[in-house]
Amino acid sequence: MKPIAQRSDCLAFFVLLATSTALAQNPVAPVPGNAPPREEAPQARPPENLQPAQPGRPPLPGVALNSLIERVARTSKKSFLVDPRVRAQVYLGDIREEDVTYPTLLSILRMYGYATFTIEGHVNIVPDALIRSAPVPIVQNDDRSLAAEEWITRILTVSKVPASGLVPVLRPLLPVAAHLAAMCGNTPEEGCHSLIVVDTYANVQRITAIVKSLDQ
Repeated sequence: MKPIAQRSDCLAFFVLLATSTALAQNPVAPVPGNAPPREEAPQARPPENLQPAQPGRPPLPGVALNSLIERVARTSKKSFLVDPRVRAQVYLGDIREEDVTYPTLLSILRMYGYATFTIEGHVNIVPDALIRSAPVPIVQNDDRSLAAEEWITRILTVSKVPASGLVPVLRPLLPVAAHLAAMCGNTPEEGCHSLIVVDTYANVQRITAIVKSLDQ
């Protein structure tokens, strides 16, 4: 009887081994409805108070400044000497390029940080930071032939008010590139009676009128 029992045990062992191997190769699929719920990955929350991106505004239509100077040179019969640093794309608004006159050109140059002065019949165009060291002509009397935006030098003389006291009053009325200084004598008795102004012709006229009114 022992051999038969041993054969039965061996047979049961091989059946169990075959069943385990089959389960390992073909796992039983979970029964629908009994599977644990699947966890989904958390979604990133958008940042609060995020404003939608604004579309970029198209650039304003511009005209090359050098081509504009060439056009004005042909129409005004003026000779221009242009500093190589004078470069810009200028916006003309509702002004047509062919309608830009010499005075209009000077106004455009001022708005874009350039200055002009005339030497020996040539209109020089330079960055306004260099204008104070340029040989700007000295114009003591009003001259209608000068454009309002051309830079000049004028020496003003006062007799009733000290020139040194006028400098802090008048300096805020001048642009950064302009120059204003008082000329005083060698002794306190001689006082300060002269002002040196370097600015556009139009603004020099304004400063001249103010000084005359204050010196009455």
